[in-house]
Amino acid sequence: MVFGVVGAVVVLLAMGLAWAVSPADDGVEVLDAGPVTPADPDDEPAEAPGPSGSPGSGSGDLETVVAEISAWVEEERGLEFEEDPVVELADEGEFQDRLLADFDEDAEEQAEFQAELEALGLIDEGVDVQEELRELLGVGVLGFYDPETKELVVRAGDITPLARITIAHELVHALDDQHFDLDRPEYDDATDEVGTGFSSITEGNATVIDAAYRDTLSDDEEQAATDEERELASGLDPSIPLVLLQLLSYPYELGPPLVEAILEDGGQEGLDAAFVDPPTTSEQILDPQRFLDGEEGIDVPAPTADGEVIYAGAFGALSLAFVLGVDPYDEAVEGWGGDAYVVWTEGEQTCARANIVGDTDADTTEIADALNDWAETQPDAEVAASADFVTFTACT
Repeated sequence: MVFGVVGAVVVLLAMGLAWAVSPADDGVEVLDAGPVTPADPDDEPAEAPGPSGSPGSGSGDLETVVAEISAWVEEERGLEFEEDPVVELADEGEFQDRLLADFDEDAEEQAEFQAELEALGLIDEGVDVQEELRELLGVGVLGFYDPETKELVVRAGDITPLARITIAHELVHALDDQHFDLDRPEYDDATDEVGTGFSSITEGNATVIDAAYRDTLSDDEEQAATDEERELASGLDPSIPLVLLQLLSYPYELGPPLVEAILEDGGQEGLDAAFVDPPTTSEQILDPQRFLDGEEGIDVPAPTADGEVIYAGAFGALSLAFVLGVDPYDEAVEGWGGDAYVVWTEGEQTCARANIVGDTDADTTEIADALNDWAETQPDAEVAASADFVTFTACT
């Protein structure tokens, strides 16, 4: 169920929008940064501060700025560019056009995804996920690096402090791509959560490094970047389903602690190894020690499908948290041990079913209790427990 946007940097994270988990509240709660209010059209836009000691701050020439930030990223990452990256700035409109150029090609998959989210009770019936995602990406994404085409595009007309932070983030992706190849379409068809793990490694690494770059800014520059983020985030429609915010943002929230744990354990060599063999379960993301210890999920029998299968594979601890409407570190989620999942269609109905086991019998019971509480709130969901695992089924 989890998806990501490869090589993008998202303004929503700076505003703390994505992890306001509150099942009783259909709105978006803003954490940490305080309430986000729409920009006053009469206010003058903040001017970019003058030169300071941060890399790339001493010139308005894009080529010079990119060269200076590239050298800084190389030192911070411990790798060197094999080819000089090309960075493009794109104004509003042009940036969204390029970001969403191939968006409609996935209409069929998005329709299936919408039906799955409805079955799981994560969105209301009638929500147009394709349009909601278009809105969310158009407002929330500041820049992207496409590992297939090697395009590196930043949403900016001028080289502001926020643009420089975004350039640093995307240059990390370009550098990692040159050494480890970030274009991995095989992960799209994987039956485990390796795609989720890889997104967490790639975005976690870029986010750790762009945060370090942000620390080099002067106080005035940092404030200007924050003000620009707030103005951009104020354009977000508060009716966008919370789960879409969470699904877009998880690599930026959960990836940095994972990357930091890997660096602490094995340094840059350990991080490089994680790019080659990323986590295969979202539990390894939530608890990095499990990844470092090589602890995989418990094998669980695949559930039966009562119609035409559109997906079969892993459900995962992170998806369990989303469905239960709890923090990813909730006790019921921490006890996740393994699962198997299937989604099918029968006529106009879409159904999802998962067999889930905990690390211990007590953990399995705790997961069953949490799922029973959840099922009571769903119009067409049921939970059954066997001696070995718990099963939930939910349909539209």
